[in-house]
Amino acid sequence: MKYMNCLIESLEGEALRKYSFVIPTYQNKNLVINTLRALDYIETTEAISYEVIIVDDGSLDDTFQSIISERKRYPFIYTYLPRNENSSRARARNYGLKNITGDIVVFIDGDILVRPDYLIDLDRFFEQSSDMAVVGMRLLLNQPIDEQIVMDRSIFDKNILSSYQTGVDFRHQIFENLSYNAESMKVPFLFALTCNLAVPKKWIDLTEGFDEELKKWGIEDIEFVYRMYQKGMKIAINTKGTVIHQFHGSKEEDTVEKDKIEEVDYNTSVFIKKHPGFLGLSDQEIYELFRSIAHNYKKLEVDNTIISIELCYDDKDKYEMVKAEIKKYAEDESIKLSVYDYVENSDLDIFIQLMPNVKAKILYFPKTIDFYR
Repeated sequence: MKYMNCLIESLEGEALRKYSFVIPTYQNKNLVINTLRALDYIETTEAISYEVIIVDDGSLDDTFQSIISERKRYPFIYTYLPRNENSSRARARNYGLKNITGDIVVFIDGDILVRPDYLIDLDRFFEQSSDMAVVGMRLLLNQPIDEQIVMDRSIFDKNILSSYQTGVDFRHQIFENLSYNAESMKVPFLFALTCNLAVPKKWIDLTEGFDEELKKWGIEDIEFVYRMYQKGMKIAINTKGTVIHQFHGSKEEDTVEKDKIEEVDYNTSVFIKKHPGFLGLSDQEIYELFRSIAHNYKKLEVDNTIISIELCYDDKDKYEMVKAEIKKYAEDESIKLSVYDYVENSDLDIFIQLMPNVKAKILYFPKTIDFYR
């Protein structure tokens, strides 16, 4: 099959912000069909709309016919790339970027299920600023699911979802240790993974997209975000934007699997040539970092604060008072302020991560995170 685009049109009204989902897939038709079905359930408002771009990186498993036969209510583009020695996730996502019409690109993988309220939760950030990438986490399914519970939406039912064997990705423990405030971190770009990541197109336009020399497994997304971060883009963590990762063979661990070490090392060698002296690390330290970010990130985060203060937000009526208290400490670089948020549906996470001119180390810990929603 040669290079091909297939566009499925649907009617949509004008919106303030349009989101473009860019999704690569390869030999994964059953999982990506579930991904597309879940996208059909997304809730929108008058302020937001969305489109979906699938990039098939050379599948030979009848992915095209399976996708086209599915009814969709959103604008949709399918692109097929013949498989060759340059095939990679970086190349596939770059092709997807050529077809977007949205203001904000949402990168997910072809095994992800987004919840119906995904865009509404995400738009909380972008209605306030378009100068950041927003990072979300994953709930990992550790056993197969029947497609029927995706088709009837019951996969999003808390009772049904919690009956499956599940786990959370390695970043959850990192954020529990460091903070859910990306601005308090030295290296937040290490946790910006394209399994669940939103980036305004205007920042992507400042780069040349993903580096297609990173053609093996791993870190092409970190390198992509790192370049935008260097140009001044902020990074924020969305604790309400967790997606569901479908099971397809093995449980994910917090270290790179042995059969992928060689591929990660190959990409790391490319990374080092492009970013020599990255973070002041030796080449060997960079190899070790990318083999296990879940453990080696600790060497990079240094805390030089002197005074530790805790602040508890447990009454929604005290929102303005809590914000004023945070502002009071924000200009003192000797202070580490730990904010514990017990209020559901709070936007305190956004307020903290978008504060300008912060010198204090402000840690944010939402106590209402529910991965099953």
